[in-house]
Amino acid sequence: MQQRRRAAEQLLKWSKRGPKWHSAVQLCMDAMIDQVKPDVVRRAFLEAAKEEGKLLPP
Repeated sequence: MQQRRRAAEQLLKWSKRGPKWHSAVQLCMDAMIDQVKPDVVRRAFLEAAKEEGKLLPP
């Protein structure tokens, strides 16, 4: 639960709020009430990070 809240908090700090950001925020909220599995949220967060330009290359 703590990680899901932290992910949502980080998303809310981002300046770009495109479609992937909106999806990730909604999935974080859904995960907090156990509507979505954590791996789904993780993938959405990574996609939003790519969209925002915050994902560093491996």
